[in-house]
Amino acid sequence: MKANARDIETELKKLNTRYVAVLVYGPNEGLVRERADQFARQVVSDLKDPFNVALLTAADITADPARLADEAAAISMLGGRRVVRVDPAADSIVPSLQAVLDDPKGDSLILLSAGDLNARSALRKFVEDAGNALSVACYDDDARSLDDLLRTSLAAHNLKIENDAARFLISRIGTDRMVARGEIEKIALYKMKDSDRLLRVADIEATTGDSATL
Repeated sequence: MKANARDIETELKKLNTRYVAVLVYGPNEGLVRERADQFARQVVSDLKDPFNVALLTAADITADPARLADEAAAISMLGGRRVVRVDPAADSIVPSLQAVLDDPKGDSLILLSAGDLNARSALRKFVEDAGNALSVACYDDDARSLDDLLRTSLAAHNLKIENDAARFLISRIGTDRMVARGEIEKIALYKMKDSDRLLRVADIEATTGDSATL
């Protein structure tokens, strides 16, 4: 199933239990990584847990087509659900993925990450047509989504930002989510011990390069 923009945030908070697999893809590498991690954390708290997180690539599955089904059906040695991450995922894994979705065993979440898959991609089309899999596209952030990200992230550090400073920062941080978060965290670190919790244009000039141009 293809997630529309309105439903993505809902699924990121609590994924519908009918979905055995989630495909997160798109040109915005930082947003792909962020959303994939959000889905994974719904199942496991520690994404580096070797007992509850299996890491595969498309090449691993191509070399051993049964590997995906085996990992999806595996039971954690320490209890709890598992996440099977395939990164990068590719069209070549569709037969293995279909075998799992046609006859799911176990309760693992299969989490697929990929780059920009066009509409002809066999993987993208298969997931969008499947009733028990979800496809989530990650395109470049626009000014509105970046403004939301900026203010939410700064609020977590007890910081606010003037409107002019926000517009100036957004014009400089580019559209990739990973780059944007890095710049925002750098600004928060810069103001960490400052009693003045309001960010102004001068603060932005002092801390950020022009990532949009880069």
